[in-house]
Amino acid sequence: MKVKKSSWQLEEFSWDKIEMFYKRASYWLNTKCPFSSLKENLNNYLIDWISTYDINKVIIKSAVDLISPKNISWQNIAWRFMVKNLYKRWSRATGEEVDNVYSASYLLTLIKEYTERGLYNAKIMDTYTDEDILELWEYLDPALDYTYNHWTITMYDKRYLLSRNDEVKELPQHMYLVNAMFLWIPEKDDERIEFVKNLYEMTAKAEISLPTPTLLNARTPNSQLSSCFILTPADDLRSIYHNVEEMAQISKNWWGLWVYMWNIRSKGGSIKWVYWLSWGVMPWAKVINDTAIAVNQMWKRAGAISVTLDVFHRDIYQWLDMQTETGDIRSKSFDLFPAVSFPDLFYKRMEAREKWTLFCPKEVEDLYWKRLQDHFGEEFVSFYEELEQDWRLRLKETVDAFDLFKTYLKSVVETGMPYSFYRDTVNKLNPNKHCWAIYCTNLCTEIAQNQSENTFIAEESDDGVITTKFQSGDTVICNLASINVAKVNTPADVARVVPIAMRCLDNVIDLNAYPVAETEISAKKYRAVWLWMMGLAQYFAENKLMYGSPESIEATDKLFKELAYWTLASSNLLAIERGSYPMFEWSEYSKGIAFGSPLREFDNLEEWRWGTLETFIKKHWVRFGYHSSPAPNTSTWLVMWTTAWLLPVYKRYFVETNQVAPTVNVAPNLNDENFWFYPEYVNTELWGVIDVISTAQKWIDQSVSFERMINPAKVSPKELYWYFLKGWKQWLKTVYYVRSQSLDIEESCESCSG
Repeated sequence: MKVKKSSWQLEEFSWDKIEMFYKRASYWLNTKCPFSSLKENLNNYLIDWISTYDINKVIIKSAVDLISPKNISWQNIAWRFMVKNLYKRWSRATGEEVDNVYSASYLLTLIKEYTERGLYNAKIMDTYTDEDILELWEYLDPALDYTYNHWTITMYDKRYLLSRNDEVKELPQHMYLVNAMFLWIPEKDDERIEFVKNLYEMTAKAEISLPTPTLLNARTPNSQLSSCFILTPADDLRSIYHNVEEMAQISKNWWGLWVYMWNIRSKGGSIKWVYWLSWGVMPWAKVINDTAIAVNQMWKRAGAISVTLDVFHRDIYQWLDMQTETGDIRSKSFDLFPAVSFPDLFYKRMEAREKWTLFCPKEVEDLYWKRLQDHFGEEFVSFYEELEQDWRLRLKETVDAFDLFKTYLKSVVETGMPYSFYRDTVNKLNPNKHCWAIYCTNLCTEIAQNQSENTFIAEESDDGVITTKFQSGDTVICNLASINVAKVNTPADVARVVPIAMRCLDNVIDLNAYPVAETEISAKKYRAVWLWMMGLAQYFAENKLMYGSPESIEATDKLFKELAYWTLASSNLLAIERGSYPMFEWSEYSKGIAFGSPLREFDNLEEWRWGTLETFIKKHWVRFGYHSSPAPNTSTWLVMWTTAWLLPVYKRYFVETNQVAPTVNVAPNLNDENFWFYPEYVNTELWGVIDVISTAQKWIDQSVSFERMINPAKVSPKELYWYFLKGWKQWLKTVYYVRSQSLDIEESCESCSG
């Protein structure tokens, strides 16, 4: 069999060369991963005239094929070959020897070349001297490339490393270091280098995870660092189409967004005081749906837009039918992600099997000069019951609350959506309720921040230039980072890492390139940040805690309380140094309240620091209006090689297929000792999961993205109903997808059978 070399010369294939190459890459693993096993699998892929580059690829593929729950060491073999392959491609692109891959001279060359080519942000060279860069190079740790797994290297190569025409000139440690250099530009000259070293080390060692937009863009001229947005159109054409235009501008830059739709009048609503002329919410949902398709993010994916409607809106039944297989196909919007907002009153009436009344928002506002959606808690109940008794409301409609919820559950089982938003719980615990209100959450259901619509003022013409003026409302924007609690879980580590993450997020607000003007206004009005957490299932497994057990719930409470303390303490320290967010006065924080209680109430016989923190916050304020919200981490958990968000692992072993690359995924550090402490979500009852998530939620000032996994063959509609009721009663704020396991999956547990 002939082999084609990079010089296009042909030579005879040699197993001896392959084995020699394998021995160098498999040090310390030769016994667990013998060459004979790889050779047997590799034979399936070898063909005549195969290139040396393709040989390397099929060696990696063969190693990945051999990964199993009984022997996860093959993934180490795979990533070692992947790193070596990455280095070879770097060598071909640069003309340098592989041994010089992380040389000091090359780092300086890379930053200058990429700046000149417009790949790196020019602010980096404007801020750092050559001497600074050489000092930072000494701190760079090439050995970290060999601590990642094959999935991590795949994600780097396919998504995160900057390259042009498949030329690899930037490597993982370059990416982490140069990103850190950009994110610390706002710091003082005499402190900046030390901060860069800290953030580089914490990100490269997978203690802090930066979200995809930040990891991709922080070092580039396109410094768009945020992840998603929430828009609130008013019930008029100017506002609706202004928001549609903003959706397009936001979506084209790869961001997801959420739209609150209650303000729009219902089907049959009046236009110019004539009833039955409006087509309601659904046609506007269709406009948003088609915008998501049209602005397709350079064909990488369709725009990601979610839409929310309150359960007391008259169009709620059509809303629940948005993506089901029944109903008028012309009213469907299959590319949106719908959600429903529930007040406490609905759940109470549903539980009591009572009636529920639906309203047209415009009709209510026309008669009362105030809006139902602006009321929460007891005020909502009082106004809602008053509306129910008002005979003048021609469009109100009375339905059975339990039947309406059954319709909701039917849609959930069939499509996984709509998501749930518990508006009274969210607003009762809103630290900035003095400013406005929270009407919906974001695309992944973890954000809960004040929002309001933009208001049209005037359209003016001056010498042929037409200017349209809007009064900016609160347009929510996500600036976020994650703490990997599998690695950061002791009081000392939390105290070391959280302040760096919070300071970094404060810089993100000022460094960010905002797609529309309203987002920058809101970002700097509240200085809201979102510190995520990931890796909880790995933390449980490595500490021999069964997910959902009383011990795991106690550990969650202790860990998230510690994280909450340092999140607020870091915000307070930054406020002392840099000032507070503009809306601090009259906030719950100004009263020493967070998470619904005065901070001093969190003290106990073992600690007395919360009362002291309360005093400091009252005196010196806090930097951020919102602080924390664990999200799905659906891409970055693969980079971090831990477990996603706060949920159990989907499976201990499965094949992951997505747009980046299909590959085998194994629970982190899976071995005989922790095997049974990784319960598989597909076989886990939700009662314990709800207990863990609601325990974490106590210490989160926004929400927790909570995806539920059910097996329709085992979970009855009645049980699903009780899951939702339990979550609401335990003060959950949102519910993300409800995933239904395919019915044709075998009933037997994969772990037990093999």
